[in-house]
Amino acid sequence: MPLVAKPLFLTPEELARALRVDPETVRRWLREGQVRGQKAGRLWRVPWEEGARLLGGEERLEEALKEVRR
Repeated sequence: MPLVAKPLFLTPEELARALRVDPETVRRWLREGQVRGQKAGRLWRVPWEEGARLLGGEERLEEALKEVRR
């Protein structure tokens, strides 16, 4: 079975679901510099590594994203 590559970036909505907070909370954290991210036009993107840092590791981030996608 081929391995699925992890995404380079998460949307604020994906990160919010994994953290179980409102997406606007993630956007506020991004604006305030509490969470590292990049803007693509008007849209924010959060590096995978930053999501892993917030959740305490890549395995925990992957598990959280699997649970919210069910």
